[in-house]
Amino acid sequence: MLRMSSLSRFERQTGFAGFLLRRMAGTRVLQVAGSLTFTTLLALVPLLTIALIVLSAFPVFSEFSTRFKLLLLSTLVPEFAGKVITVYMRQFADNAEKLTAVGVVMLVLTSLMLMSTIERTFNAIWGVRSTRPMLQQGLVYWGMLTLGPVALGLALLAWRWLFKSSHLEAHSPVLAGLLEIGGTLLFTSTVLCLLYRIVPDRFVPMRHAVWGAGITAVLLEVMRATFGFYIGKIASYKLVYGAFASLPIFLLWVYCLWLVVLAGAVITASMSWWSGDAWRRRFEPRRRYLDALEVLVMLDSAQASGSAMTPAQLRQGVRAGFDELGSVLDRLAREGYVMRGQRDTWVLMKKLASITLADLFRLFVYRPQNSAGDPAAQTLEATMAPMLAALQDVTVEDFARRLERK
Repeated sequence: MLRMSSLSRFERQTGFAGFLLRRMAGTRVLQVAGSLTFTTLLALVPLLTIALIVLSAFPVFSEFSTRFKLLLLSTLVPEFAGKVITVYMRQFADNAEKLTAVGVVMLVLTSLMLMSTIERTFNAIWGVRSTRPMLQQGLVYWGMLTLGPVALGLALLAWRWLFKSSHLEAHSPVLAGLLEIGGTLLFTSTVLCLLYRIVPDRFVPMRHAVWGAGITAVLLEVMRATFGFYIGKIASYKLVYGAFASLPIFLLWVYCLWLVVLAGAVITASMSWWSGDAWRRRFEPRRRYLDALEVLVMLDSAQASGSAMTPAQLRQGVRAGFDELGSVLDRLAREGYVMRGQRDTWVLMKKLASITLADLFRLFVYRPQNSAGDPAAQTLEATMAPMLAALQDVTVEDFARRLERK
């Protein structure tokens, strides 16, 4: 079980902040944000067009289509970036009804390219090495392309109804402005929460997704204000680039957007490391080997009572984040030791008496390979052979019994 930490609150907070910075550096957030900026440049307008096509299929959203465009454009394009890009994007979106079937298919493919890139990036942050089956991927992407715009349209419809029924704009402009900012934060947080919760092929607790999305939404607003001050007061893009100043400003803006969104994803993925000060553990094969032993013992106990275990239940006994715990479970599943069931539950597939400590050692620590012609490898394997032979005689069931006696 997890033990309470002896660190003070300040030491825990500063230590965890350093852990977050190391994770961001390890996931190469700066480089990945640049890659996503290029992909977004190609797929942003098609994705917006697909959303508008979906909304146009519902007459109830017709009077809010303009407001929907303005909301997305105000979020995706800075007001001070100039009217050039905004005008072109509006013209492209307004011509969506004139597209042929082939044109719509090309737009969908371009949008799927962006969504696939986002999924791979989030999976890398959450430590997912395998990909979803093609059918499951298609269902997730299709749901985001169809249900996403409908959900946003319903949110705008409800928000506009609230303003009309309360007459806030006429009676209290200041309160209406504050509510407008709150609505933007709520809108952004909802989208980010769904993004952090659904896109990674890993268990993400809802409370972590909500907190991560809320923190990211606030950071986006701070970044928006900071970016506006920088472009308006400090940078001299218009002086250098003239009429083309909108393009570098827009690229820099999209890069900053992805930088904050990816940083929020790292924060969300790291929240499970806070409990029990799991962030202090060393990331090494030995620790994953012990995690695997603990997971197998816990699953065996659950199987004895005829139940499966969720990652949240396993986390109570394993000192690791959900991303690391998921990596251990995935590796055990590839070997047929465990299996993932419905609702992200896990069950044991082999008896502990049939799994030796040597099997897990080869899986997580050291796997002997053909060392012909390599004296160093031959020497290492000769040194490791007695230990592997000793581990071969001890099963995980024996280990569990010794653990119970202690």
